[in-house]
Amino acid sequence: MRVAITGGTGMIGTWLARELRERGDDVLIVSRQRPKTPEFIRWDANKGIHDLDRMEGLDAIVNLAGEPIAARPWTTVRRRKLWESRVDATGVLLRSLGRLDAPPKAFIGVGSIGLFGDQGEAWVDESTGAGDGFLPELADAWEQAQLAAKRVISSRTAVLRLSIVLSPTGGVFPLMLKPFRIGMGGWLGHGRQFTPWTTIRDTSAAFRLLIDDDTAFGSFNGTIPEPTRNIDWLRALGRATGKPVITHAPRWALRGALGELADSLLIASIRTRPTKLLEHGFSFVDKDAEEAFRWLISEVEASR
Repeated sequence: MRVAITGGTGMIGTWLARELRERGDDVLIVSRQRPKTPEFIRWDANKGIHDLDRMEGLDAIVNLAGEPIAARPWTTVRRRKLWESRVDATGVLLRSLGRLDAPPKAFIGVGSIGLFGDQGEAWVDESTGAGDGFLPELADAWEQAQLAAKRVISSRTAVLRLSIVLSPTGGVFPLMLKPFRIGMGGWLGHGRQFTPWTTIRDTSAAFRLLIDDDTAFGSFNGTIPEPTRNIDWLRALGRATGKPVITHAPRWALRGALGELADSLLIASIRTRPTKLLEHGFSFVDKDAEEAFRWLISEVEASR
């Protein structure tokens, strides 16, 4: 297959590109960076794709482009950048692809489980509507912009909603690991909230399923089948590191440092099921938190 990945130099894109190539696919990396190798194509989130003719006849495009949501507090300027890099940039991307004689057969987008907002103890699945607040509003608009690919370029369109993706090569996990190694790790807030997560290898496998499965349409929750309470999740990391977990980061401290970001990403409880992924035959490798953390730690140590 011929697959292009926008945002393909990031943590998820790099892992996915490697696994697609390992199975024999031809992968193009669509990036804001200057082309480093022949498989790179440059794009501008305001103007579109350079060398557009190289995108003719793709089997699929995976859209991972966007500013990191949790990189810094959500100031007014930061909110605008998050919106522009997701909602507005998706419109630019689709208009570029719409100029092709043969647009991609499938458009696979990435969304956010944050769309649901704080749901407390309630179970949510793909049929649950968006919650309230900035992150649900952003996630909903971003998702709808990507699902518009069905109309704009007549592609089969699917969106994988992600939350915390744990990887040994970057993202949040190396940062999480540091305090736990020295016995300073703890849960967040009261710890009773459900924290949705997946590992990078399950995330990559879910994207490959959506690329390959011609019957996969619409939005898919991309989190483990049995959600983990935050206190249990982080105690599992303590066991994996051999350190006791007896403290926590108070809710007031998280809010004081990060504002609404803390409420939406660290304290919100989202008890979600990946119903549609399971219906399409997806099997998770990493369902147990402690086993997942042990794998991640072994990968980190092997890379040293």
